[in-house]
Amino acid sequence: MSDGPVTDAADWWKRLYARRRETGLYPLLLEYPDDSFEPVGGGYGADEDAGSYFRGEWTDDSWPPFKEWPGLAPPAAVVTDPDVCAGEVATAVARDGRARCLALVQVARGADTPAALSWSGMTNHMTARELSAVLRSWEDRFGARVVGFGHGSLYLSVAAQPTDPRQARVLAAEHYLSCPDVFYEDPDLDWSTYHEELMHRREWRFWWD
Repeated sequence: MSDGPVTDAADWWKRLYARRRETGLYPLLLEYPDDSFEPVGGGYGADEDAGSYFRGEWTDDSWPPFKEWPGLAPPAAVVTDPDVCAGEVATAVARDGRARCLALVQVARGADTPAALSWSGMTNHMTARELSAVLRSWEDRFGARVVGFGHGSLYLSVAAQPTDPRQARVLAAEHYLSCPDVFYEDPDLDWSTYHEELMHRREWRFWWD
């Protein structure tokens, strides 16, 4: 982990990301040096399942218009290059000053980083192992890649946006079940049109209070 912000952090992140399979180390952009991580070994929540998590969190009024858990959103059919998209989001995150420190994590995929680090940013709502299970599912279905962490924030790139309104609505429900705080943080966010935004976004940002 760097001692502080890194000059050209996004360029460093992209170089390290390109070598992740060779080195076995996955890069993260961090808002600040953080000594609160508690790295763990093991399967990083491999026994957790995103569908089971969502079903367990579902209530009758979780996300209109669905009265019952609709199942996982189908995978997106059109996928751009996930690595290119990840680099673009890393550039935006560093350029905006949201996260310019660097860390390397010994995991095979970015989705495992919250569980591997026992990240506590979302512990008021879910466990790190549950979050990693959800992220693995989003990696597989939507080409999502973990770019970095902020103070209770998570930055993801998304290479495959939903193209069907119902698919996007189900995905919006998954976002809400994972991070309801983001829907209360922004007073201008319109719940009824959030799914439409997901059909165009290249970055997903989550924030837990």
